[in-house]
Amino acid sequence: MQITGNLVNAYFICPRKFWLFVRQFNPDPENDLLMLGRLISENSYSREKKELSFDGIKVDLIKKSDKGLLVCEVKKTSKGIEAAKMQLGFYLLKLKNNGINVEGEILIPKEKKRIAFSLDENTENLLQGAITNMQEIAQNTSPPPVNKSPFCRKCAFIEFCYA
Repeated sequence: MQITGNLVNAYFICPRKFWLFVRQFNPDPENDLLMLGRLISENSYSREKKELSFDGIKVDLIKKSDKGLLVCEVKKTSKGIEAAKMQLGFYLLKLKNNGINVEGEILIPKEKKRIAFSLDENTENLLQGAITNMQEIAQNTSPPPVNKSPFCRKCAFIEFCYA
């Protein structure tokens, strides 16, 4: 199994959601929240370079800054900001492991927010531990238990947990 940025994000939101994604359970593509997220991604930052794929990662946006290049992750809201930071950290770690050291930024166009992000040793260690745990969860034949959180209410997978 190849770990991707979306899987990292799902894991930090909910390990059960991660397990479902690994098994190709996909939420309804017509889900209003998913459609809104796609629309924001497609229509925001139209002058910038979009969707760079590299070594199994898919970066939303690359842009220039006074410090060089910025790897950007575009999000619909700041609600899952910690998971977004880990997703962006995963991208920066993959790039670092390939000899490319860059900074990152989380963009939330609907809220007009830009959150600078740098990969540090603590984030690297957290990601390494999480990747090990993700590999263990992915090998399990049953999903992790339901862990009710504020994300459940609008989760596209809610029927897999509370049906």
